[in-house]
Amino acid sequence: MKQLHVLNGDSTAQSFAEANLPGDVVTWREALSEGPVLAASGSFDDLWAVRRRWLEGEDTAGTYDRKVVREFEKLSRFTDYDEVCLWFEHDLFCQINLVFLLAWFSGRDLGKTVLKQVSVDAFPGVPFFKGMGELNGAQLGSLYLQAEPLTRAELDLARRVWNAYAGSDPMAIQALGAEEFGRLRFLEDALILHLQRFPFTENGLNLIEQQLAAILMEGPKSERVLIGRFLRQDRVYGMGDLSVEQYIREGDGRLWDHSELEVRLTENGTDLMTGRRTHAPVERWLGGYFQTADSPYRWDSEEDRLVQLTN
Repeated sequence: MKQLHVLNGDSTAQSFAEANLPGDVVTWREALSEGPVLAASGSFDDLWAVRRRWLEGEDTAGTYDRKVVREFEKLSRFTDYDEVCLWFEHDLFCQINLVFLLAWFSGRDLGKTVLKQVSVDAFPGVPFFKGMGELNGAQLGSLYLQAEPLTRAELDLARRVWNAYAGSDPMAIQALGAEEFGRLRFLEDALILHLQRFPFTENGLNLIEQQLAAILMEGPKSERVLIGRFLRQDRVYGMGDLSVEQYIREGDGRLWDHSELEVRLTENGTDLMTGRRTHAPVERWLGGYFQTADSPYRWDSEEDRLVQLTN
C-alpha cells in the first residue's frame, strides 16, 4: 500500500523520521490560525500572496514559497496514493490548518484514495501533552494505530468551517455550533477558543491578553520570560514564540508598556483583570475578519457566546 503522510510541522517531522513508518511525507508549515486568510472563493495564488505579505513582507528570498507553497503542491498528486494520513493535534493552531486541508480535499474526487487522520490531545505517560513533536519516534509511530478514516460528511463540514473562519462575519462561526462534528472531535472547542480571541465584554481584553496580563500582575517580566511563561502554560492555542511576541507588541502602550528590558502593566493595568476598565480592542486579523478599535463583536463570558454590541 502506498501512503502519504501530512505532518503538522518540522518538530513532528523529526520524530516521524525516527518512527520508520512507510510512506512519503508532506510537512505543513503554515499557521493559518494567525493573520489574514481568504475564503474558498479566492484563488490559492491570492491566498499565498496575502500570507506571504503578512509573514515576510516582500519575501525576496522566496522562503515562503519553498517552505509552504511547494509542500502544498505535493498534495496535487494525492491520487497516486492508496492512503493519505493527516497528523494534527487538538489545539487551535492545528485544527485550523486541518480544516483548511480537509476543505481543499472536499472539492476533489478522492477516487480510491482513503483519507485518514491521526488527531490526539493526550499521550500515555505525558502528563502535560502539548504536541506530537514532544514524542520520540516509537511513541509517535504508535499513534498510527489510531488513524481513522474521514467521511465525506466531515470533509463537507470542514469546507463550511473554513469558509466561515475565513469570511468577514464572525457570527457565522458561532452558528456552526449546531453541527455534528463527527470524528473532528476537537474542532468545536477550537472554534470556541477562536471566538474567545475577540474582546470580552467585561474588560475589552481577549483570553490570550488576559492570560498575559495575569502573568504580568506578578510583576514586570522580560519579553523572553513572559513568552516562556505563556508557552509553558498554554496547551489549547498552540501558539509559537513569534505569535506571542506579536501579541505583546500589538498591546504595547494600550495594555502594557514594553521596553527593551521588560514588559510591565500600564498605570491602568492594575484593573485589567477586574473589569472596572474597558480597553479598546487592539487591531488585528481574526481569521477573515479585521478587528479595529470600534469593532462591535465581544465574547460574553456569562452567556458563553459571541455577541454583537449595538449603539
